[in-house]
Amino acid sequence: MKKPLLLISFYAMLSASAFGQSAPFDMSPERPANPPAARPVPVQPATKPVPQAPSMPQIPAAPPSVSPPAMVPPAQQPAPARPSPVPVAPAPSPPSYPQGAPSQPQTQAQPTQAPPLPVQTSVDPRRRYILPFSELSLSGEIDQRQWTIYLTEQQAQAAQAVTIAYQNAVVVAPESSSLEIAINNVPLEKKSIASPDAEGSVSIPIPPGTLQAGANVVTLGVKQRHRTDCTVESTYDLWTDINPAGTFITLNADVANRFETIEDIQAIGAGSEGLTSIDIVAPGLANPVMAESLLKLSQALALRTQMPNQQIAFHTTVPKERKAGSLVVLAGTSREIAAVASSVPPEVLAGPYAGFESNIVSNLSALIVGGPTPQALQTAIDSLVASAERPAGSVRSFLSTRNWHTPDAPLVVGNRRLVLSSLGVKSAEFSGRRFRTDFTIGIPADFYAAAYGEATLLLDAAYASDVLPGSHIDVYVNGNIASTVPISNRGGGIFRHLPIKVTLRHFVPGANTVAIEAVIQTQADSDCLPGTTASGAPRFALFDTSEFHMPNFARIGRAPDLAANRGVIQPYHASQQPVAVYMERIDPDVMSSAATLLGRMSLAAGQPLAIDLVSSIAAVGDRDAVFIGTLAQIPPALAAQFNIALASQTSWGEGGRATPPVEQTDQLFENWRERVDGGVWQGQISSFEEWIRRNFDISRETLRFLPGAEQVYTPPGNVSFMLAQGLSPGGEGVWTLATAPAIDTLRSGVKSMTELKRWSGLSGRIATFDPAADKVETIVAQQQTFFDTGPATFSNWRLIAANWLSSNTLSYALVFIGFLSVLGWVTFILLRLLGRKP
Repeated sequence: MKKPLLLISFYAMLSASAFGQSAPFDMSPERPANPPAARPVPVQPATKPVPQAPSMPQIPAAPPSVSPPAMVPPAQQPAPARPSPVPVAPAPSPPSYPQGAPSQPQTQAQPTQAPPLPVQTSVDPRRRYILPFSELSLSGEIDQRQWTIYLTEQQAQAAQAVTIAYQNAVVVAPESSSLEIAINNVPLEKKSIASPDAEGSVSIPIPPGTLQAGANVVTLGVKQRHRTDCTVESTYDLWTDINPAGTFITLNADVANRFETIEDIQAIGAGSEGLTSIDIVAPGLANPVMAESLLKLSQALALRTQMPNQQIAFHTTVPKERKAGSLVVLAGTSREIAAVASSVPPEVLAGPYAGFESNIVSNLSALIVGGPTPQALQTAIDSLVASAERPAGSVRSFLSTRNWHTPDAPLVVGNRRLVLSSLGVKSAEFSGRRFRTDFTIGIPADFYAAAYGEATLLLDAAYASDVLPGSHIDVYVNGNIASTVPISNRGGGIFRHLPIKVTLRHFVPGANTVAIEAVIQTQADSDCLPGTTASGAPRFALFDTSEFHMPNFARIGRAPDLAANRGVIQPYHASQQPVAVYMERIDPDVMSSAATLLGRMSLAAGQPLAIDLVSSIAAVGDRDAVFIGTLAQIPPALAAQFNIALASQTSWGEGGRATPPVEQTDQLFENWRERVDGGVWQGQISSFEEWIRRNFDISRETLRFLPGAEQVYTPPGNVSFMLAQGLSPGGEGVWTLATAPAIDTLRSGVKSMTELKRWSGLSGRIATFDPAADKVETIVAQQQTFFDTGPATFSNWRLIAANWLSSNTLSYALVFIGFLSVLGWVTFILLRLLGRKP
């Protein structure tokens, strides 16, 4: 139940506590830019634990009376016994289906089988791509990324070398700059960085036994020196770009795309563009009865892969093209599978079944999810979904980031101290001019402390005797500078738990990156003698005994607030009833858009969302809901609920063709300011407002007494996709809308918006995507409803009041004046009662 937060409660009992809250020092200006294996008969699955998801529950099923052919592993050496796919017994009480649902076929009936289907493949079966990013740039004198890849046992055994394709800045000195990679903390051969004119590549052998089946930690970094310049500014000119399409592990067998067990889903990885594709072939997609189950299946698969950039697509036939980093799933009854495959696994004829098959669709290992009846198919899907759910009552302590940033980010929900060594930071000595390292922590969706409060970095570090005053240590949060500490003493020094205050204003729900940067200057930098740019004497050292302390902060849910989507999908993850999902229609395009969006939301939630597919908006009621469709096809009342202009339903995009504005708004404004009378004076006012905001962090919004009304939004022509959030008509549910001017832009827009680099920037009540500029813009919510997310405590309410009053400066001032007035009158009355004249 959402509970509105009344301002009078702040004034009556919490204002006194808020007076003690002072705005922290904040340096808010941004930082400067810079042969197939035969299928075995099902047996009991392996008992070893599966990372990221609990083992799938097993229900015994009678195997068909056939003898399996001998397994022939691709490698020449004998392969270990393979765990079976996951058989699931039919549910004892099959669900009822409405009239019009496919009738139940006879279990003994032999479905008509299709001829073998050729698949055009552009996949090199001996390349396993390893970058989970669409782009990767390593900059500065020292930089690195660390993430986890999953390999099958055959892939780990067949690995020979890792190839890295890169191009570097022309100012990088090759004789003193190196490209470094380590796998599972085993350093591989260093390579000189020497490819400024065109993209080059290096191949580095992988020692036998370095890789293992399952999780493998990859650390890729650079050490770079400038050819001639010794200034700190010159370090921003150093960069090395890594090409995902040319960065891969070379295998000595055709096993890059060979999968055998359910656990192998996490080894799908990413393709040559850093994208993971899940292609669900559902011949019965047109049947609305199965649409909800297929959306649940897509969530379970997204949680199994755990990749940061995913695209889920539905098909009615097997895709003709096969790409790296893709999972092909055949979902349907035995008759439906027979229509798209060369044969039907006997297990599908016997009962619910989920497992990989390598001999029913040519050139790929396909995941089969099916059964002889619709009820059996439903049971197989439910088993996969159940395997991805967290145990009831479990408390989430980490955000899953290891596939793009290892280790997982700890979820900090209150007062907590974290040693940097537990966050992946290692002790290091540095001989250059600008040292940088970072770590990641998770913040819950109900975080409400952006206007007050400070965290503390307890720094353990040292600097050499030749370091000059004027050097400094900076702390960045999500790319914004949050604190700085000058080094003012000569002769060197050691910091032991030096407290550095870090303002909380730049922390957001979800994963947050905190970077430590030390700018170190010496007299040798000023002299810049030949060879000094590559000096090896250490100037600075950072110790992993440093700690990060997050204090207690205010926690309360707010809506509309898209930022909660990148946290833990509040309130959807904790909804007391299934989240209503409404789609414009059930076809491959809309289903693909819905599956991609729900897959990203389930990743943020850490488990599948319980959903209820509804056929009308009236069936949603007042509960939490997600709507997917083109703006022209949604009811006008729904558009009005999100404060979207009704005219946009016919004018937006002119049928899907996004047209950029004729003239930039800023330039147009400047032109008109010069034309009208009083332009100079108004320009001075505008400059004064900007100066006040830049130096004192005071804007018109902070000087308001109460939040203003929401403005009706009209999407411009250059925008091709929009994600909006609002409240249900009764105010009890949170509604999210994913919409676009046309079906094709809806599908491409969902794919783009759910990529990690854009999803992590969501905020406000509306977020739009401009594909031409590759830019996400947000519309801030003027009016928000507050709702409880935990037990009400005086301490938490005091912090809520402090943050709200800090965000509304005028209200704070009026409360302060009112408090002083009341104090004066109370003092006056007491003096009169004591018989004294004031």
